[in-house]
Amino acid sequence: MATILDWLARQAVLFYIACGIGAVVYVFLASAAHRRLRAARFSLEREVTQRQERRAWVMVGLFVALGLLVFGITVLRPAEQVALTPEPTQLAAGITPVPTATATPAPTATPTLTAENTAVETPGAPSPTPTASAVTETPTVAPTATSLPPLEPPNCPSPDVQITAPVAGSSVKGTVEVWGTAQINSFAYYKFEIQFQGANTPNFIAQFDRPVSSGILGYWTITGDYPVGGPHRFRLVVVDVYGNTTDCVIPVFISP
Repeated sequence: MATILDWLARQAVLFYIACGIGAVVYVFLASAAHRRLRAARFSLEREVTQRQERRAWVMVGLFVALGLLVFGITVLRPAEQVALTPEPTQLAAGITPVPTATATPAPTATPTLTAENTAVETPGAPSPTPTASAVTETPTVAPTATSLPPLEPPNCPSPDVQITAPVAGSSVKGTVEVWGTAQINSFAYYKFEIQFQGANTPNFIAQFDRPVSSGILGYWTITGDYPVGGPHRFRLVVVDVYGNTTDCVIPVFISP
C-alpha cells in the first residue's frame, strides 16, 4: 500500500492535468446537454437529455474528487511521515579505496654504556691506576612533523537537507547512525556518498525512498576497504522528481 501511495505522490502532476482535462470536458458536455434540454419539445427527448446532463455532472464530480484525493496524498501524507522512523534498505556500495601515506617515525637510539673496570688490590703488589672508560651516546633522532591538511567547513546551504550526526570533523568507525533532515518539495529519494581524500568522484553508499525530518536518515557501515584517516567528504544528496539535487557535505575521519 505504501508503494502505491508513494507512486501516486510522484505522479501527482500528471493526475492533476488528467483530472482537470476530464472535468473541463464533462462541464462542456453538461452545458451542451442543458442547452439541448431547453430547446427540446418532446417529453422523451427531454428525459434523455436530462439523463445525459446528470451523467456529465456526475463525471465532473468524480474528476474533482479524484484530484482532491491525489492532493491529500501528496500534501497531507508527508506530515504523517515525519514521526515515522525510516527502515532503509542499503544497497551494495562500490568502494574504490584511495591509499593514504602513513608516516613511519625514525627509531630512537639507546645510549650504550661501557662498564668501568674495578681495580683489585693485592698485598705486596703496587696498586693499579683505575682507568675510566668512555661513555658513547648516540643522539636521538626525532621524527619529522607532518602538517595535517586543512579541515574544510561543512557545506549544507539548505535547511531542508542537513546532517546533525555525525558532526563535522568527527572520527567514525563500524556502523554509524546518521541523523538529520532530507525533505524537499517534489521529493523522490536521497542517498549517502563518500568522497575519499584525493579522489575526484564520490562513491555510492546507500539509497532511501522516504523523506525524513529531524530523524534517523539511515545507517552507514564502514568496512575494511575504507582508507583510514582523512578528512573524507561524507555527502547527503537529496533528489526531486525532476532530477534536481540538493547536497549536504561534511568532513569526517575514519578510525582504524
